[in-house]
Amino acid sequence: MVYLFKKDKRKAEVIARGTKLDCITGVIQLDHSPSVKKQMDMINFTEYDLGFLLSIKDQVQPILPVMVDAFYKALDAEPKLNKIISNHSSRERLKASFNRHLLSIFDGRIDEAYLEQRKTIAKVHVHIGLESKWYLAAFDVICDEFFTFIEQLDIPRERQFRTLRAFMKILNFEQQLVLDAYEDVNKENRQKVEDSKMIVKEKVLGTAQELAAVSEQTSASSEELYNKTQILEKMTIHSLSFIMDTETTSLANKELVNQQSQKFEQIVEFTADLMDRMEALYKSTDHIREVVTLITSIADQTNLLSLNAAIEAARAGQHGKGFAVVAAEVRNLSVETKKAISTVTAMIEETNTNMNDMSNFVQVMERLIQESSAGNLRVTNSYNEIIQAVSGMKEQSEQSKNSVESTVQILQEINQAVGAIAHSSDDLIQLAEDL
Repeated sequence: MVYLFKKDKRKAEVIARGTKLDCITGVIQLDHSPSVKKQMDMINFTEYDLGFLLSIKDQVQPILPVMVDAFYKALDAEPKLNKIISNHSSRERLKASFNRHLLSIFDGRIDEAYLEQRKTIAKVHVHIGLESKWYLAAFDVICDEFFTFIEQLDIPRERQFRTLRAFMKILNFEQQLVLDAYEDVNKENRQKVEDSKMIVKEKVLGTAQELAAVSEQTSASSEELYNKTQILEKMTIHSLSFIMDTETTSLANKELVNQQSQKFEQIVEFTADLMDRMEALYKSTDHIREVVTLITSIADQTNLLSLNAAIEAARAGQHGKGFAVVAAEVRNLSVETKKAISTVTAMIEETNTNMNDMSNFVQVMERLIQESSAGNLRVTNSYNEIIQAVSGMKEQSEQSKNSVESTVQILQEINQAVGAIAHSSDDLIQLAEDL
């Protein structure tokens, strides 16, 4: 135990404080990481060092944001670091995370979880492209801020010195952990590169061999393709002739459909005129019905008058016989008139029925004509589409003919290229073997 004081009256206070703090020790539990424990032993980093850090945790917590700000201010000197931050996170979020990280340094405990957290940080740094030199350089700013804090802390000078040493040791230890993690990741990456080279080598060899085989097959196939191209050229010419005939036939059929559509339009006009005439006939029939009704009424009145005349003639006796004969004739005439009117009425009703049937027939015929006209329109549209399609096919056939002619020339160039590929495949095999 070290006692540092200048005045006797403060002796008891200093002794009490030093005794209490010296009793605080941290915890190192690394049963599964013996190599890491050796690293700590090499820098003489012990539980007592953790105890010094743990003893000032409450005092150091308020200045951690200042240390974090200084850390990120130092990073501002390198523009690409700011770009890394903006691409993968935000400055405020990283500050909060780093503040928690610094605070954990003063927890007084180093165990497997502590190591795993540092490894995770290193892997993240490698993933986002943060080089280790920038990470280590910025820690110098943390040390400056911590030195200033310790100098202002009201503790004995010896305790200040031992706390600073403990802080330097744990920073050194953390840097070792981070560098080890960087190296582990780099080893993995180097191994991945070697594995990738081996895979590439195997693939290149396989591809080169396949390329050589393909070049041989291509050389044999190009001749066969040339023969088929000649056949295709003849088929293209025949197809073009057929398409031109189809175009001519389609145009002629379209003209016939147009003529039929015009005739349908004339029939529709005639049907409309017929409907108008039937409507006029309906009106005439109604007028005849009114006249028949009037005649029926007159016949009824005449019959009544004849009955009255017969009664009066009977009353007159011998003097009314002649008048009775006339009354009987008038009555017979009235009865015959009603019979004739009944016959006319029946004929009118029959005429109306026939006219209704005819009207319905005309309407059905008109609907069928309209449907046929619509069908003709669809047929016309179909012919338009056919003509358009045939025109496109004609153009494509002409292009195909030109393409076939060009293919013959291309095949000759392919034969030359196949020879070059065979030579290149040999060079590629040699290059793969040299990897």
